[in-house]
Amino acid sequence: MGAMNARMRQVGEGAAGDPNRSAQILIALAKRDEIPDNLPLGVNATEMSVAQDRCLLEANLRWGGVSRLADFGEPFPVEFPQL
Repeated sequence: MGAMNARMRQVGEGAAGDPNRSAQILIALAKRDEIPDNLPLGVNATEMSVAQDRCLLEANLRWGGVSRLADFGEPFPVEFPQL
């Protein structure tokens, strides 16, 4: 058990992940032909990953027009989104 996991169990800061379950999941995945590109394990990791994905998607949608203007043939100069 890692130091961080042990500390979380001692102070009761939420449910700590089960390394045995994680290992079983990873072993089962290794036997499959198709595996996910990203697989956060545990409730906290999953929730943080989803929140980060939402933030990235929002930023990409907001700034995508600016990003595309870096290509040849696109209008320039760049207008930034309103804050």
